[in-house]
Amino acid sequence: MRDINNIILLIVVGLAVSSIANANQCPAGMCKGDNDCASSYCMNGAGKTPNPQGCFYCHVNIPTKKIADGVEMPMAGLGTWTYNNSMAYDAVSKALNLGYTHIDCALGYQNQESVGKALKDSKRERSTYFITSKIPGGLNFSAATASMELSLQQLGLDYVDLMLVHFPAAWSGQGGKMLRLEEWRAMEAFQKSGKAKAIGVSHYCRRHLEDILSINTVPIAVNQVQYHIGMGTEGPNATDDKQFCDEHGITYESFSPLCGPCGKDAHMELITGKMVTDIGKKYGKSGAQVSLKWQVQQGIPVIPRSDSVDHLLENIDLFNWKLSEEDMNTLTQSKSPPVAGDGPNSGDCSVL
Repeated sequence: MRDINNIILLIVVGLAVSSIANANQCPAGMCKGDNDCASSYCMNGAGKTPNPQGCFYCHVNIPTKKIADGVEMPMAGLGTWTYNNSMAYDAVSKALNLGYTHIDCALGYQNQESVGKALKDSKRERSTYFITSKIPGGLNFSAATASMELSLQQLGLDYVDLMLVHFPAAWSGQGGKMLRLEEWRAMEAFQKSGKAKAIGVSHYCRRHLEDILSINTVPIAVNQVQYHIGMGTEGPNATDDKQFCDEHGITYESFSPLCGPCGKDAHMELITGKMVTDIGKKYGKSGAQVSLKWQVQQGIPVIPRSDSVDHLLENIDLFNWKLSEEDMNTLTQSKSPPVAGDGPNSGDCSVL
């Protein structure tokens, strides 16, 4: 009888020790000290708040890509399109707490003041994050300058790392080549004043880029366009002429890399679809991570949106693993989901 009691006691003690050990362990990607983070460090310094289990986040190293002399763009960041003010503040605050280094904004998103508040409240040094903003297309010199100054005011910053013209004309289509050139001259003046480290464009096709290249004295650093799995073999009218950007040293950046504007079914195809999830199982990654990795592995920076901590962590966990050549080819050859826009085209190249 005594032996049985001893055995029971050992089992109870063992379970208690195991329970204590498990309670002291942090989930993957979290830590109590540097030893919990493989090839990284624990972000448990001053100003950081642990979760109820006392766990902090491991720092994620996000590589950068040179987009202009002295300007390095992080290969993954946070997009803020469609977020209202409270959502923008929440998402940006979480992202900065997790170690994000790039926040993508726009005057037209009407949430930059909340982004600026999140930046200020984070207490992070300005040099630790990269900010992109955009102004509307189709503006004359003075209107473009006023829009850029307003962006800085809303963000509470002295400069942005990258300023883009959001569209090759006004959203209504009004503008044309002459205003495109005038607006670019305003962008150059802004950059030369030190208020933007680099300047670029968004939604521009070859013809629009050629307009700028005929007069520019500052390089076009970036063309931010729609790009995602399903577009890997598409032509210039769908991709806004990716090849032309590559040939002219213009960094090709992907907005909506998970096909946000494509509709719910197409969007979810790149997150929970069979092709991306089956490939993800080989690497212990999610379908969304596979969709994003397909782009960053080609050297294309991405700016997916999320306000979920788990998804925010996934969206930057892209750099310590690699898709095989076979898997990259499978994803490139996929025809789905197609570009969102004007039928088989983005619609950007028809803008005058």
